[in-house]
Amino acid sequence: MSVPSTNAAAEIPLNPLELPKLPSLNNTLGAFMIGTYISLMLYGLTLHQSYRYFRLFPKDLLFMRVIVVATLILETVHTALCMHTCYYYLVVNYFNPAALLDGVWSIRLMPLLTALVCLVSECFYVRRVYILGARYRAVVVICPVLILVFVGFAAAATAEAFIRPTFKDYNKFEWLDSAAFGAVVLLDVLLTGTLIITLNKSRTGFKRTDSMIDLLIVYTINTGLLTGLFGVLSLIFALTSPNNLIYSALNLVATKTYATSLLAVLNSRRGHLSQFEKDCFNSESVPRSAFKTVPPPGVLRSAFDRPHPDPLASSASDVVDIRLQPSKVAQGDEDDSINAPGLDRK
Repeated sequence: MSVPSTNAAAEIPLNPLELPKLPSLNNTLGAFMIGTYISLMLYGLTLHQSYRYFRLFPKDLLFMRVIVVATLILETVHTALCMHTCYYYLVVNYFNPAALLDGVWSIRLMPLLTALVCLVSECFYVRRVYILGARYRAVVVICPVLILVFVGFAAAATAEAFIRPTFKDYNKFEWLDSAAFGAVVLLDVLLTGTLIITLNKSRTGFKRTDSMIDLLIVYTINTGLLTGLFGVLSLIFALTSPNNLIYSALNLVATKTYATSLLAVLNSRRGHLSQFEKDCFNSESVPRSAFKTVPPPGVLRSAFDRPHPDPLASSASDVVDIRLQPSKVAQGDEDDSINAPGLDRK
């Protein structure tokens, strides 16, 4: 029984001396495959976070929903490109080592897709800085410039990847990737630092409020640290080892961390709000004297539990209706008491 021949096997030169010098698989496709594995796991987390977002905030701002939908679509396309790259080199061209020298179209599109994912995520963080007030408008002006620099270098790297079909020819333009990584790392540091400074200045001196601010600061550092860490590693390997794909594998993971961090920040709003309400409005932690304010004219319904019986209570019910009818006080009357003949208690 004969074995059917394949086009890939037919392309192998008969003379081993005719084989071109091939790169090592460990730090090229091996690193890219490991990066794809990790990015696929993070993509599953992105799907879960997206589902949770639409369950928790079905009527969120239109801007937020557009951000989430755009992130989900771009992440799906980015994941498909990662899988196609691995399938092309490791399955389709399994018996064709010469294919390792050329860049497939899916890997050439990686810089542009990475830039688009980061663009959507950074727009959300820039908006957060913008709503802080006019004192941070200088940061808001600098951030779009860095975003344009990052997207511009990424688009230029994608264009050069299609113009230079082989990895050897593209090595001369690896500095474009390095410049893009540098711009996005600087942008992350600027945005994260601004948010931390703002939260630190918002301390009120109250223990519970400051504890909530400390929690937000730690959360901001953690979300910014994750994306910044992989961005710095991608920049370092792009500068020191441009002839392999380690920096590209790290970039795959960095792209996924932008999406997961963004969705984690959006979904954490419900948790932080619930904790804040629990700390600030818990009847056990807030003294009853804090609620002794002058009610507006109308009906005030109070249902607070009383540790001692109220001498004015005429029933066992804790719900009290108070109707206030303000009366005119004669001018020149130095008595500070309030005449309220219409005060009824039911």
